[in-house]
Amino acid sequence: MSEAKALLQNSKLSVKEIAFRLGFTEATHFSNYFKKHTDTSPVLFRKGHTRIV
Repeated sequence: MSEAKALLQNSKLSVKEIAFRLGFTEATHFSNYFKKHTDTSPVLFRKGHTRIV
């Protein structure tokens, strides 16, 4: 989960690209897993925590 959060915060990769990098075969599976463990979606997490300059 920490790697997923770091990629969402510090990269311009799409959620789909991050999902595949982390071994998920479908972006929706990653999104559901992320939401289950953080109580927020990857997109909303990124909007609230982005550090990309």
